[in-house]
Amino acid sequence: MNKADFFTSIFLFLLGLIVFIISIRMPTFRELGANPYSAPGIVPGILGVILLFMGAILFIRSTIRKGYKIRLSSQGMKLFFKNNSIKRFLIALFLSVFYVILLGKINYFILTTIYILIFIISFEFTINKSVFFQRKILFFALFEAVLIAASISYIFRYLFLVTLP
Repeated sequence: MNKADFFTSIFLFLLGLIVFIISIRMPTFRELGANPYSAPGIVPGILGVILLFMGAILFIRSTIRKGYKIRLSSQGMKLFFKNNSIKRFLIALFLSVFYVILLGKINYFILTTIYILIFIISFEFTINKSVFFQRKILFFALFEAVLIAASISYIFRYLFLVTLP
């Protein structure tokens, strides 16, 4: 577990740092005379600092417990990538990175709908069964994707007054 904590701490630290840096670069609405605490980067900035802090604590704890001592072998790597949790993580990571790359190049509502739809289908759909028997999954995945994408778009555009890409 110390090895997992070591890698997780590095990931959390870097993620917190990136989130904090991006949140600082978000608009502040000062030019509109708005309250400085109403800036959209406040909550992500705080969450980024929390992730950064927790990642640093986990890093120190895993280093004290010698989690940095790593022995790699081909057999260990095969077992690592055969693990279902790792496969699911890699699928989620790939979909999320692909989503971020396309963000701003495709309409936000359409891209988010497709992202959520593919995400749900990739974890709920079974290849061994026919599409006919899984039509309920496909229908509800599409319904959820449209509903969630529309809700997010509406909330950010009209309640938070944030222009979406």
